[in-house]
Amino acid sequence: MGFQMNVPLLLVVMVLIIVGGIGFLTLEELYLWNRGRSPDAGRFRLSIHSQLVLGTSAVLIVAGWLAFTLFEWNNTLANLPSYARVTNGLFASVTTRTAGFNTIDYADTRAHTNFLTILFMSIGGSPGSTAGGLKTTTFALLGLVAWARLRGLATVSISNRSIPESTIQKAVGLFVTGLAILTVSIFLFSIFEMKGVGEDASHGTFLAILFEAVSAFNTVGLSAGVTGDLTVSGRWTTILLMFIGRVGPLTVAAAMSRPRKTIVGGFRYAHEDVAVG
Repeated sequence: MGFQMNVPLLLVVMVLIIVGGIGFLTLEELYLWNRGRSPDAGRFRLSIHSQLVLGTSAVLIVAGWLAFTLFEWNNTLANLPSYARVTNGLFASVTTRTAGFNTIDYADTRAHTNFLTILFMSIGGSPGSTAGGLKTTTFALLGLVAWARLRGLATVSISNRSIPESTIQKAVGLFVTGLAILTVSIFLFSIFEMKGVGEDASHGTFLAILFEAVSAFNTVGLSAGVTGDLTVSGRWTTILLMFIGRVGPLTVAAAMSRPRKTIVGGFRYAHEDVAVG
C-alpha cells in the first residue's frame, strides 16, 4: 500500500503477474506465433487453449479495471490523484486473480467491491501457470456450455473447432467439486468464527470469512483483515483449503477415491431420463 503512487513499479508488477498467470504453454505459443513458424509447415496458429486464455484474461482485466476503479473512486482511492486512481484500479483487477498483492485495504472496501474480488479470486489464472483458482479456460468453457445449451446445440464450438465432451465434463466436475469444498468450508467458518456475533455485525463478518475462504482455496493471499483473529479451528480450515487449492481439488478427490474393479465384458444399465432445470 506504500507504493500507491509509484506507477512504474505497479506496472512492472502487473506485467509479471499477467505473464506468470497465462501459463507456460500459452507463452511458448506466443513465442512461436511471433516467430511466424510452426513445428510442421505453414504459419503458426494459436491453439483454442491459448485463444481462450488470452481472450478471457483480457476481458477479465478490462472489466475488472473499470469496475474496481468505479466502485472505489470515492472510497479507498479518494485521496489519490486521478492517474493513481486509474492505475490502482487496474492493479486491483490484475492482482485479485492470482498474486495477492494489494494497494488498497480490503477491510475498508465496499461490500460489492469485496464480492467482485471474491468472484475474480474464484476464477484465478490459467492452466500451466503459477496461479490458482478455477482457471480462465474452465470459466470460459462453462460459459460456452451455457451459451450452446441456450441455442439448443449438442456440442460446444469456438473458432470453427468443437470441444471434446470429456473436456466439458472435466470442467463441470472441477466446478462442482470446488463449489462443494468451498460450501462445506464456509459452513465450518460460520460455525467457528461467528460465535457470539450479533445480528447487526453478522452480515459483515460473513462476507469477511467468505472472502477469507475463497482467498485461501484459490491461493490468492488477500484478506479482509480477519486472518489474525481466526480461531485455531478456523486456521486449520484455512490450511486445509490452501493445501487442496494448491494441489487441485480433482487431484485430491482422485487420491482419496477407491479404485473400481474392472468388470470383464463390461456393460451399462438401461437409459432413463431425468428432468432438470
